[in-house]
Amino acid sequence: MKRGNEMVKVREQDIATLSLGLQQGKFTSVELTTAYLERMAFFSTPPVNVNAVVLVNPDALDEAETLDGERQHGHVRGPLHGIPILVKDNIDVAGLPTTAGALALTNNVATQDAELIQKLREAGAIILGKTNLSEFAHFKSDIEPSGFSVVGGQTINAIFPDLTPSGSSSGSGVAASLSLAAVTIGTETNGSILAPAQANSVVGLKPTVGAWPVVGILPLAHSQDAPGPIGRTVADVATVWQALGGATTASVSDVTVLQPDETDVLAQHVVNQMMANLTSFTFKRYDAVLPPSDEAAEYQRLLFEFKHDLDEYLRERGRNQSLTDIIAYNNADLATRAPFGQNLLLAAEATTGDLSSPVYQDVDRRARNYATTSLEKLLTASDVVAGADFRLVDFAAVAGYPSISIPFGQFGDVTFGGLASIIAVARPHEEAKLLTFARAAEEIGQRVIPSLGEESETMAWQRD
Repeated sequence: MKRGNEMVKVREQDIATLSLGLQQGKFTSVELTTAYLERMAFFSTPPVNVNAVVLVNPDALDEAETLDGERQHGHVRGPLHGIPILVKDNIDVAGLPTTAGALALTNNVATQDAELIQKLREAGAIILGKTNLSEFAHFKSDIEPSGFSVVGGQTINAIFPDLTPSGSSSGSGVAASLSLAAVTIGTETNGSILAPAQANSVVGLKPTVGAWPVVGILPLAHSQDAPGPIGRTVADVATVWQALGGATTASVSDVTVLQPDETDVLAQHVVNQMMANLTSFTFKRYDAVLPPSDEAAEYQRLLFEFKHDLDEYLRERGRNQSLTDIIAYNNADLATRAPFGQNLLLAAEATTGDLSSPVYQDVDRRARNYATTSLEKLLTASDVVAGADFRLVDFAAVAGYPSISIPFGQFGDVTFGGLASIIAVARPHEEAKLLTFARAAEEIGQRVIPSLGEESETMAWQRD
C-alpha cells in the first residue's frame, strides 16, 4: 500500500518520528494502523509465526479513522494521538475477551474498557489488539514454559527463537522488539515486564504499584500487580508514561550499584562497563551481604491474593465463575486445558483467600518488610540503585517500588543468548529518576535489533 512515493515504515520507528509524520500529513493513522496490521499478520504466519499477538481488534481501523478526523479538525487528544499500541490479554478492552490465556475465560468479553485503556484512549492511542502471555500471568503451573498459554500457544523469542521469550508479558516483549506496534503494555507481579524486556532487548518500565490504575485488569496479586509500558527506546516508554500524567525528568546524582555474584560473568561485565562509562553519576558499590529472601512468605501472599482477587474480578463482571470453577473446567480435559498441570491454581484454591486472616497478615508483613528493608539499605543516600542482578527485580516487586530494564547489548553465549540489561530501582513514585538514569544508560548500551523475518525488504508494511 503506497501513498505517492512515500513509505510508511514502521520497523524500528519511534513514537516521535511517527507523530511527526502524522502531524506533517506524510501518512494518516489509518495508513499507519494498516502497516502495523500487515506486519502483525506477517509475524503470525509460518515460518515466522511468533505467537505474540493473540487477538486483533476488529475496530482498530475505525478508531484510526476517527482520530484522523479529529486531527483534520484541529483536535489532538494527546501525545499518543493516532499511535497504534498492543496490550496484554489480561487487560479489559470493551468488546474483546479477556482470557489471560485460559480456555475457561474465552467468553469473558469485557463490557467496558479497563481504566488504563480509557486513559490511553484519552491520550489518543489506537488499540491494535492483545498480546499473548504466560497463562494467568505465569501462575497456573510452575512447569509451564514462559510465554505459553492454551489460548495463544507458545510465544517465540524475537531475537533467539530457540530461547525463552520470558514472561509473563511475553507477547508484549516480543511484539515491541519486532515493531508489531509503536509500543506495548504489559503487567508485572514479579519480573513479568522486566524479564521479557531483557530477553527481547527492549525497555520495560514497571511503575510503582498503584501509580497506574488496575481496575479492569485480571489480577494475580494486588500488592504487587502493576501495568507498564514496553518499548524499543527509553523515549517511547517515557512518552507513554508522560501521556498518562507522569513526570519524566529529575535530578539524579548518586547511584548505588549492587555488586553481582563473582560467578556471574555477564553481570560483572555490565556493572564494570556501566561504572566506567556513565561519568555523570557518582557510583557507590554495595558489597555487604543482603538478608536472605523470604520467598516462602511472598509465595503464600501470592496464593492468598490470587484466590481473593481473581474471584473478586470475576464476581464484579457478573461471571458465574470462580477459581474453583476454573479448576473444575480444566480437570474435565487436562490434556487440552492444562497440559502442564495447574498446581499453582490448586495451591491458591487450598488457601482461604481471606485477607483478614492472621496467616495472610503475617506473610504479607514478612514479605513486605524483607523487600523494603533490603531496598532501603541499597538506596541510603542514593537516588537510584542499579546493576545487572535480578535480585533487584524481586526486591522491587515485593516492595511495590518502581523498576526499569534497559538493553545493554550482547556479551557471550550465556543466559538469554548473552543479552544484557541494566536494571534500576527507585523509591515509590520516583519513576522520573529511573527514566533520567535510563536515558543515560541507553546511550552507552546497544539494543540488539531482531533480524527475524527481515530477509525480504518488499513486505507491504515497508511501503517500498
